Amino acid sequence: MDDEKMLNLIAKNAEMGVIGIDAVKDYASSDKFKKELSNQREEYNKIYKSAHNMLTEAGCDVEHPNAMAKMSTEMMSRMKTMTDHSDSKIAEMMLQGSAMGVAKVIKNANEYNGGNEDIEDLAQKLRQTEEYNIENMKHYL
Repeated sequence: MDDEKMLNLIAKNAEMGVIGIDAVKDYASSDKFKKELSNQREEYNKIYKSAHNMLTEAGCDVEHPNAMAKMSTEMMSRMKTMTDHSDSKIAEMMLQGSAMGVAKVIKNANEYNGGNEDIEDLAQKLRQTEEYNIENMKHYL
């Protein structure tokens, strides 16, 4: 996998994190939990911006998650929170999303052969962010 593809995968992963949080944040009840979701969103946004900047500086196009992926995330979030929109349920959903994110970033990092240290560092930052989010969400289950 080349630099452009890896950066786009990082950007899309981070963007899906933002989309997922945006889909559930209004249901959060405790201020502490809302703050945690906001912090996670901010971290995903930083990673997205870094990937975006690296892509544009290299003259590459920035890809976004396809409309079906976005719509699916938003619809599933609405459906899952329809009957139970407790902080515990939202934390469970966020934990599941971050677990998928960890799996994707590990798989992509293993397939990446570009050798760009900045890209590898950004992929590692995304992985650490996802793992940190999983640990934090456990407190709300």
